[in-house]
Amino acid sequence: MRKAPLILLILLLLITLSSCRRDAAFHDALLRAEALMETDPQQARAILDSIASPNLNRLFTPLNPPVIGGQKPLKGRASDSSGLPSFRRGKGEAAHYALLKTQADYKCRVRLTSDSLPLIATNFYGTKRKSQRAALAQYYLGCTYSDMHRNLDAIDALLRATTLFPDTTNKYYANSLFELGLLYRQQNMFDSALVAFRHYRQTDVCHSDSVNIGLADYNMGLTALFKGEDLLADSLFLCVMHNTKNSAYMRNDINFQLAKQYFYRKHDAERASVYLNKYMSYAGENSVSLLLCAEIQAEKHEPLQAYTNYRKGLKKSKDLSVRCTAYKGLAYIAPMMDKTDSARYFMNQYEALLDSIYAQNQHIEIDAIKNNHVIEIHDQQLKARHARFMFWMGILAVALLSGTAITFLLIDRKRKKRYLQAQEELRQANVEVLRAQVDEQPADLDALYRKKLAACQNLFRRTPSARLLLVPPASLTAAQRRTLMDDLTRSFVDIMLDVKNASNAVNDQELMYCILSSLQCSTAQMAELLNTTESTLRSRKARLKEKMPDNLHSLFLS
Repeated sequence: MRKAPLILLILLLLITLSSCRRDAAFHDALLRAEALMETDPQQARAILDSIASPNLNRLFTPLNPPVIGGQKPLKGRASDSSGLPSFRRGKGEAAHYALLKTQADYKCRVRLTSDSLPLIATNFYGTKRKSQRAALAQYYLGCTYSDMHRNLDAIDALLRATTLFPDTTNKYYANSLFELGLLYRQQNMFDSALVAFRHYRQTDVCHSDSVNIGLADYNMGLTALFKGEDLLADSLFLCVMHNTKNSAYMRNDINFQLAKQYFYRKHDAERASVYLNKYMSYAGENSVSLLLCAEIQAEKHEPLQAYTNYRKGLKKSKDLSVRCTAYKGLAYIAPMMDKTDSARYFMNQYEALLDSIYAQNQHIEIDAIKNNHVIEIHDQQLKARHARFMFWMGILAVALLSGTAITFLLIDRKRKKRYLQAQEELRQANVEVLRAQVDEQPADLDALYRKKLAACQNLFRRTPSARLLLVPPASLTAAQRRTLMDDLTRSFVDIMLDVKNASNAVNDQELMYCILSSLQCSTAQMAELLNTTESTLRSRKARLKEKMPDNLHSLFLS
């Protein structure tokens, strides 16, 4: 029986040590994943999956999980309702995991379909202090919303991210600007997109890499083209073409953009055909290039070639917009080739597809309205939560102020009560002194003088000026000195009258010297308060021995 408590203690100690080792293992796994994130995001994601909850493991890890760094994957621990593993070290570790998991998924090109994890990170790191993790949390929240086609929310998150990076030379700061430019362009906010891309081009990421410069010029050129600034687009596309560090795909895509520009904007079918042939010689035939080729041929009065390319475009694409454009072109070309019946069929197909596009756009608008409604409800909930928070903070502030006021009143009441008690003691001492003087009892009179002086001292200590004697007199202001001297006079006026009655030769300065001496003030302190010198005070003390009765002199100056 005696061994049972010892065994239980040993078991508890072993459990505690095991828990600490496990927490340290999870923390080390997070640090390893963070270190590998830039060089090997796949392995970093595998590490994060190895510490995820069982639900997350079933979703993201293979049937035979790999051995990472010679170690077996860590067994998942219990999770909350969002599937996030529970960390004993608190919210900081959970937020770190959420940030790294979102970052790893995005770098591994896993489409982000939920904002649960990035919101955990953003809620913890906040937006009040600039830090790398706070900025990355907002950046990946913006990337998540971009994948979820919530462009306005993505723009909002990315704008917050740009304000949180402690160093603008950081590549993720540049990435935030680039993603903002893409989102602005998708929302047809071309001016804002151009500004974002220009800022991206001015970052250190572009200064040290010609490829990033070409990427910035290419996207600024596309944005300028969509905005209708053809001259700016031409100059930027020319910069891209002359940048040999750019990929062949990017430079060839410029040919396609220039073909569209010359055909639709400048109405130069011949020049457009030259650029389109360059593009198709590299990229081959695709549905979009075949449609543009067909339209150019129709403009050049080549109906047979146009008809053939429209048909090829139909076969190569299932996209509604592409097929609708192709059927519209066929309906226009068919009468030129004496295919009137086919023209009617093509027109019917065109109208049907156009109705489908309208319906699809309507569904998109409805989804956007629903999304905006959800966002509005969320904003209302946040406002209500903020209002409740402010309400309770107001109540707390009122309670604290009330408590402070009540405490102050109680302290002041207690001080006044003690002051009144001191006054009552002094009054009784005065009565006793008067009785002793009437009865002519000198022995009792000396004791009563001491009692009266003690009562005066006690009364002075109850005044606010008593604390001024604890500070050097040189630091007191003129107002504080006047207040101190007035309180000394009011507190000791009864004993001062007794001295005056016993010896009328004692003046006011000498009386104040006696009072300060009874309060155990130093000679230097008394000299400063009485505005005199120490030698004067010593001579004054000698004169007082001659002026005052021995009992009063010993009472004050002994």
